[in-house]
Amino acid sequence: MKVHHGISASIGIAIGEAFIYDQHLHIPNYSISERQIEYEIHRFFVAMTKTKNELIQIQKKLIQEISEDQGKILDAHIMMVDDATLVDKICDTLRAEKRNIESVVFDVINEQCQELAKANESFFHDRIIDIFDIGQKLLQNLLYQKNVSLSNIERDVIVVASELSVSDTANMNKKHVLGFVTEFGGKTSHSSILAKSLSMPAIFGLSNIVHEISSGTICIIDSEKGLFIQDPDEKTLKEYQNKKLAENAQREENLLLSRIPTVTKDGFAIPLKANMEIPEQEIDNVKKCGAEGVGLYRSEFLYLSKKRKTLPTEEQQFLAYKFILERLSNKEVTIRTLDLGGDKVIETYTVKENNPNMGWRAIRLCLKNPEIFKTQLRALYRASIYGKLRIMLPMISVVEEIIETKKLIEEVKSNLQREKIPFVKDVPLGIMIETPAAALISDALAKHVDFFSIGSNDLIQYVMACDRGNEKISYLYEPLHPAILQLIAITIKNAHKNKIYCSLCGEMGSDPNNALILVGLGIDEISLSTGKLLEIRKLFQNTNKKDLEALAAQALTMSTQKEVNQLLLRYNKAHKNIKII
Repeated sequence: MKVHHGISASIGIAIGEAFIYDQHLHIPNYSISERQIEYEIHRFFVAMTKTKNELIQIQKKLIQEISEDQGKILDAHIMMVDDATLVDKICDTLRAEKRNIESVVFDVINEQCQELAKANESFFHDRIIDIFDIGQKLLQNLLYQKNVSLSNIERDVIVVASELSVSDTANMNKKHVLGFVTEFGGKTSHSSILAKSLSMPAIFGLSNIVHEISSGTICIIDSEKGLFIQDPDEKTLKEYQNKKLAENAQREENLLLSRIPTVTKDGFAIPLKANMEIPEQEIDNVKKCGAEGVGLYRSEFLYLSKKRKTLPTEEQQFLAYKFILERLSNKEVTIRTLDLGGDKVIETYTVKENNPNMGWRAIRLCLKNPEIFKTQLRALYRASIYGKLRIMLPMISVVEEIIETKKLIEEVKSNLQREKIPFVKDVPLGIMIETPAAALISDALAKHVDFFSIGSNDLIQYVMACDRGNEKISYLYEPLHPAILQLIAITIKNAHKNKIYCSLCGEMGSDPNNALILVGLGIDEISLSTGKLLEIRKLFQNTNKKDLEALAAQALTMSTQKEVNQLLLRYNKAHKNIKII
């Protein structure tokens, strides 16, 4: 038995077999002799044939299971495999440079993608994605590496990886992935956020874990303690099996609260809404836990699927938004517009930047790509007739970004009206307060919108100058730091001054202590991961709002995070009826 210590990301216990997920292609690079050239070219043509046959089989499956039109999507891929220009370039390079075929294919594919990226036309951007995909498949066949997708896992496993992209996590088969551990990541990375939304135990920061464990090894995740136990002894395994049973029983007990509104002992209502990323997997959970709506649907996950080779069309987005609104027809659903950039990257549509979290992302990217933005806005307004939609803009820093967005919205609405397509004309428009600038000018911003939602994940990152995915400086990522509390208090005050309400939709709201302070500061609602919603509801039902207001007022006078923590410790001891779960 070996115990590894890491950073807890999503609380819970998982027991199962390890599944090593390592998708990095390690490309060998070595010189070859004149005599080996024809052999390497022969290997290349064998890999081409295999790749082409695989694509044909996938195409046949698509035609059988979906439609002939869907199958035609792969026509270009199949033709591209033995494209004469590409084949000649690879063979000529190999003969001239006398290098192994894998390194030549890798370089030629990258060179072609870079050349096409210089052309500012969507046709060439789509072709880049196709060429890159073909290159990956060729290299996998040359290296005899099977392409593994976490969506295809068919047995219960704990995923062990160096790192997981947003797409990797979004595409996990929730039915069989019990939890995951990685070498890199942090408490508020997007993989962590997804883990919480899926109620999936997860631990980050386990150095070299991929090389210390083999697939099939029985493992335990205890993410409350940040423990990953490899090959547990019989006593430890039995102990955690009992803990898992108790955890399941507690979850069932909490479900009794799902039909009860969130109201404090002194009668103050605090709506608790759900954060959501993958509706198909999460929407039943949202309903099951009794969420009072969706406070944040991260629409970029429509764009991040590994199965998607182009941006989603207006119709695809419309159907996705319609699905959510219809399933939650009597509850408000807040859909955040596209927030790509930072750690959420799509080849050709986002750019590599030295400081991506401070760069060309979210509303900044959308306003520079109005056609992409208007496609999403059209889909949102078309879907608005199917439920209680609210639209929310991310990463607002200046008033002008709201004004420019409103012009695009009016253009979209005029076009829909001219086309006689029905839509709700007065869909509430809100913004996320997640930059220090937005918090400080929140009085001015409030005059242009219907609501605020504090995005605590990025707000903390920007205020503390602390990369939220960097485990080395995680000690700086403190939600209850006095600077954070001051900015939240300013934002709430300015929202109420302008007669709009203010919610919070970051991970900060999922922690009981944070939630107590937030309600004391005057937050109107909290949107959080469904895995914590019922626990927070139970907490508030045993709390008085007036006590929390006094607690928050004291917290605002503190100068360090440690002082705030000590204040909360004294408060919880004094209020023994409150159980911090």
